[in-house]
Amino acid sequence: MRLADRFYLAAHHDVTGRPRLHARAMAYGLAAGLLAELLYARRILIDRGRLAVVDRTPPPDPLAHTVLDHLVTEAEHTGVRIWLDFLSHDAGERVGQRLWRQGLVRREESRRMWRTATVYVPADMNVAAWCWIKLATKIKRAEELTPEEVALAGLVVQTGLDAHVLAGAPRAARDYLHELTDAAWPPLRELLVQTGVAIGGGVLSSRT
Repeated sequence: MRLADRFYLAAHHDVTGRPRLHARAMAYGLAAGLLAELLYARRILIDRGRLAVVDRTPPPDPLAHTVLDHLVTEAEHTGVRIWLDFLSHDAGERVGQRLWRQGLVRREESRRMWRTATVYVPADMNVAAWCWIKLATKIKRAEELTPEEVALAGLVVQTGLDAHVLAGAPRAARDYLHELTDAAWPPLRELLVQTGVAIGGGVLSSRT
């Protein structure tokens, strides 16, 4: 399961598929997840708020391929914030569709007033819950995380999802979570900082 997929499932209710985050945090968290996938695939590099494509080889995943195509086509736009803004507009729908194509969620229509919205409901609540329970367990035990898990932990911090993931956890677990993200791979850390700023002034090393 890819990074943005795992963040999507962690950020939505395991049974109903309803979001655990407000819309802005969700949108930018997913946008950052899509960029982080390309970062770990060594297709892009991020430094001092700027993004550069370093490998144009199409990724196997269609959504990652689409995002990379945007970055290549609009190469004159190098600001990380610009791309977070752009991708945030439909990141939720795009990642939801990717999960649906994998059979990990099912689509349900939800009517509100005069609008009809699509809700992506987890096909298996245990699979959906495992996306955040595994991370929470490793953090509580102060275990080493994989690079992708560090990225997920960073998204959890910047979007405020840590209030759910570490609900009831001791202060030591929260401190360890921040230590992990503070010491993250520099390009990832830069992406996380930019994500926090985009959401609303989040600070990567804040302690709450």
